Amino acid sequence: MPSPPRMIRVVPGEIDARQLTTRLVLPTTAQPAWPPFRRVSESIANRERHLPAHAHEGEEVLTYVTEGVAAYQVDAGSAELVPSGGARLLIAPSRVGHRVSPGPGGTVRWFNLVVALPPGTAGAPRKLALPESPTPREEDNVSVRSLVGPGAPMASLGGLECDELSFSEESTTFRKVGRERRAVVYALSGRGAVDQQPIEAGEAAFVEGVPGTAVRGTPGFRTVLATAPR
Repeated sequence: MPSPPRMIRVVPGEIDARQLTTRLVLPTTAQPAWPPFRRVSESIANRERHLPAHAHEGEEVLTYVTEGVAAYQVDAGSAELVPSGGARLLIAPSRVGHRVSPGPGGTVRWFNLVVALPPGTAGAPRKLALPESPTPREEDNVSVRSLVGPGAPMASLGGLECDELSFSEESTTFRKVGRERRAVVYALSGRGAVDQQPIEAGEAAFVEGVPGTAVRGTPGFRTVLATAPR
């Protein structure tokens, strides 16, 4: 398979407030598709406006809580509390339902990523847990927390890798992507740049056709970088 042309594109989020407040960066008018990524968003829910139960099939679903406490439920099982910094990875080769609701405190904010599993993937649904933020490591003066992938607390079935990057000072880090993979860089807070293209909270950079990408941040810049085989 030939390598794709180099592409780095920054797109703003679109607000969807039909059921709860969601900033959606995929799919949108600006970025309608980015296989194998099916959805990239950030949501805020409270007691009055929350996400109803819904199903997934042939997908992996990452739920990463960034503020507050979430009540996370799979099918008819008991809801479990996921604190800020915690995450769940739902691997769903077959159909399974789940729900994310506000826990104690009444308001919760989380990052959501849905990735298609490779065709023919079989097996029963299962859930992996990241109970709290893993111990960060320092790389290029940047705090890096590995959420999914080799060496991370949660292992993907479809090759998803995901890190959170936090900047306490102005610096630049070079992150591996791979020419046969696609990447999404979503800004949770602050301002920075992806290969010199400015990006700020609520925006995402879509990257492919490169061995890696330079991510620059100013103090307070916090971003999630996810890659997956195209």
